[in-house]
Amino acid sequence: MRSSCLFANNAQAAWRYVGLQFFRDQFQDADLPKPRFKKGPGPSIPTTRVSVIVIDDKEQILLVRHRKGNRQYWVLPGGRMEYGETFFECAVRELKEETGLDVQVERFLFLSEAIAPDKSRHIVNIYLKARVVGGVMKIGNEPVLAGVDFIPLSELNRVTLFPPIGKIILEGAPSRFRNGIEYLGNLWV
Repeated sequence: MRSSCLFANNAQAAWRYVGLQFFRDQFQDADLPKPRFKKGPGPSIPTTRVSVIVIDDKEQILLVRHRKGNRQYWVLPGGRMEYGETFFECAVRELKEETGLDVQVERFLFLSEAIAPDKSRHIVNIYLKARVVGGVMKIGNEPVLAGVDFIPLSELNRVTLFPPIGKIILEGAPSRFRNGIEYLGNLWV
């Protein structure tokens, strides 16, 4: 019985090979449409990043400063989701790793994408609102981290923030983001 199954599988594989060869021979010089997107090394699915908005009682927002080469800029604390991790679990873990702070996630706020013009990178950003419940603020051990601080909301439009959602945060902060989850579109810069 086992040999006939093996034969059947080999015959199927042989026919698939013959079919592919026939297709290749028939259309080798045909003017077929080119693929729409570049396919190269790297991930073939978007990266999911959880970003956390923490605004304290003094109307200050928690930001993390990144350093890449000679560039420095601010980001919301957060990071890439790990497989099997919920959005809230990711937020708690990333805040602890990057800032030393313990947070309680309150709810979803925004959703956006960042797609590179050449389609080489695609990031789905999930924004959550949280509040600090413990811990001691200190910069994490990742080489890209250059600082962590609470910045007055009034200064948010003066810092380089990626993705560029400072205006959205400033518009939503007075109402405590009561509008619910909102898709912000592709924010690649």
